Amino acid sequence: MTDYQPISCNLYDWLEIAASWNLPVTLTCRDGRQWADRIRTIEAREGVEYLLLEGGERLCLAELATLDLLWQGEQKLIRFAPES
Repeated sequence: MTDYQPISCNLYDWLEIAASWNLPVTLTCRDGRQWADRIRTIEAREGVEYLLLEGGERLCLAELATLDLLWQGEQKLIRFAPES
């Protein structure tokens, strides 16, 4: 992936929170694909960062549009991509 752009640290923190606390999340990619799962881990391969979901899916962080989760009793919708 030659045009890979890493996400901001603030957005990355939300992914780490979801993974560390084993929170159920809904992830949406920029192309509209969606997963309701839990994040097993975050890994880097050849300079590109990926989420590994408990269901076995691997998602590139640069393709994420939104992360939806419940954090401390409050529903959070984290946007990785601007709304179109």
